[in-house]
Amino acid sequence: MVRKLLSFAVISAVLAAGLAGAQDKPKKLYRWVDKDGKVQFSDTLPAEAVDQARTEINAKSGMATAQVERALTAEERVAKEKADAERALAEKDAEQARMTEEAMIASFQTEEDLKRSFQVRVELMQQTLDAIEAGIGSQRASLSALLGQAAEAELAGQPVMSKQTTTIQELHSEMVKQQQMLVLKQGELEHLDQELVRLIERFRELKAPRSGSAPAATPAEPAAETGADAPAG
Repeated sequence: MVRKLLSFAVISAVLAAGLAGAQDKPKKLYRWVDKDGKVQFSDTLPAEAVDQARTEINAKSGMATAQVERALTAEERVAKEKADAERALAEKDAEQARMTEEAMIASFQTEEDLKRSFQVRVELMQQTLDAIEAGIGSQRASLSALLGQAAEAELAGQPVMSKQTTTIQELHSEMVKQQQMLVLKQGELEHLDQELVRLIERFRELKAPRSGSAPAATPAEPAAETGADAPAG
């Protein structure tokens, strides 16, 4: 009998504690916009609002406690996953590029070494520009010659051969591509100076002594000779 009374007392205490916890838990309100565009408030969330964006509010303080975004559609989830994967890949590539750049900068002992190496890049870029310009000049000359031949044929009342017409079109198209490449490379050359300034700044950051590092030890000066150790006059 005593054991039953004790069991009843324990169960009653547990139930009382659970009720007290439920009463202490702050009541929550929900704010959302329904399908008609009207703002709704309720202490319960209807089924049609479960997937809608909503704000959760503490009923006692009136303060917003959480912001829940609306559920994504299947297409939106696929797009989000793709965007997340692309962003993660871009971040990985950026980190790899940063590490590669730091390793490259660390390989130089002085700023002058870095500048000389960079000058090699400038010279190679200029050689590329010269080659493109020479190619465009050659293509322009060939195109002018072909156009002249076609004009002479028309003036003589002769048809322009289809093969010649095709060659003119292909040559013109290739010359346009080369001109676009020339503009692109010229832009890269213009930005090389800015890149050099940035690399020098990174060089100084990487080569700067770390804060808190111990200063280099200086060689001890020889002790001054005392009168006792001085040679006799």
